[in-house]
Amino acid sequence: MLVAQGGCCGALGSVDLAAFSPATDVWRPLLAAPLSPRSGAVGIWTGTEMIVAGGMASPDGLAPHAAPATDGAAWNPATGEWRRIAAMPVALPGYGFATAVWTGAEMLVWAARAPGVNGLGQEMAGIEVVLAYNPRTDRWRRLPPSGLAPREDPVVVWTGRQLVVWGGLSFQRTTAYGDGARLDPATGRWMRLPPAPAPARGLAAAVWSGREVLIWGGATGSTATSQVGKGMAYSPETNTWRALPLSPLRAKSMPSGVWTGRLFIVMGGAAGSTMPVPGPAAAAYDPASNSWTVLPTAPDYPTADGGPTGPASQRAGAIAMWTGTAALFVGGLDFHRQANRADGLIWAPGM
Repeated sequence: MLVAQGGCCGALGSVDLAAFSPATDVWRPLLAAPLSPRSGAVGIWTGTEMIVAGGMASPDGLAPHAAPATDGAAWNPATGEWRRIAAMPVALPGYGFATAVWTGAEMLVWAARAPGVNGLGQEMAGIEVVLAYNPRTDRWRRLPPSGLAPREDPVVVWTGRQLVVWGGLSFQRTTAYGDGARLDPATGRWMRLPPAPAPARGLAAAVWSGREVLIWGGATGSTATSQVGKGMAYSPETNTWRALPLSPLRAKSMPSGVWTGRLFIVMGGAAGSTMPVPGPAAAAYDPASNSWTVLPTAPDYPTADGGPTGPASQRAGAIAMWTGTAALFVGGLDFHRQANRADGLIWAPGM
C-alpha cells in the first residue's frame, strides 16, 4: 500500500511515498519524489508504476504560496527510483476535487471546482477538467467535460470500460447534486445517467462490483443532520438504478468503501462531529443475497495518544484498499482531536 504525506493547516503535504507491507506489518519510506511539496495531486498504480501529477504546489511548502502545478513523476518499485513525466496540458482546478483511475492503458483524471468565493474573498468560477495520460507514450490528451454543473466530492468510479460520475456538493456544501454521467474514454463521449432512487449527496462511499456501481452514505450539505443512510446500485449494462436494503449503520458522511470480490465493505464515517458515532462502525453488503452483515468490533484506539475512546474503526475518510485477502484502512479524520490520523486497521474474513 503506497500512501503520500498529507498536509495540515498552513502547510502542504507532499507526494513522497511510504510503503506498507501487510505481510510484515511494517512501513518504510521511499526515495523522495522530484516534485515540490503539494496538496491535491492525483495518483494511480498502473501495475508496474505509481504515477502522481498536478495539485497545488509551493517550493516552500506553505499553502498561502501554492499555485496549480502541471508536473508529475512516476515511481518504479523494480528500481526504487522516480522519473519525470510530461506536464499536463492544463492545470487541475485549484482547491477543488480531483481523482484518477487506471483504465489498463491510461491514467484517467476527472477534476472539478464548484463556483464560489474562497477564503481570500476572491470569486472562483466553476470548472471541470478531464485528462488521460498514457505512460507508454508519455503523452496527455484532453477529453470533453461531462456537461454536469461543476461540483465537488462526487462519486467517481471506473467500471472497466467507462468512468461514472454521480452526485456531489456545491462549494459551500449548500446544494447537493443527484445527477450524473458516464464517459467512454475510447470515444470521448458522455452519456447522462437516469434519475437515482435515493437522495442527492456528496462524500459517499462507492465501489465497482464487476456488475454495478454500489453507493452508500454521504451528505446533502454541511449541517450536523445532513448525513444520508440510504444506498443504491447503478448498472451500466441496463442503465438502471436499484435501491439497496436499509443497512445496520447510522447515516454517515465520508465513510470508506472497498470491494472484496464478493462484499461491499463500508467502514467509519462522520455524523456531524460526533465521535464515536453511535451504532456499528462497519458492515458488509452482499449483492448475491441483497443483505447486510455487521462486521466485528475493531480494537479500541490507544488510550495513550489522546484520541477518542472506542473502536479505531470510528474514523472518517480513511484510505481503503483490498489486498486480495484483507481490507486495509489507513489515516482519516479524528473529530475528537480535529486532526488527521496516521494509524490504520486490517480486516480479513475469518479474523
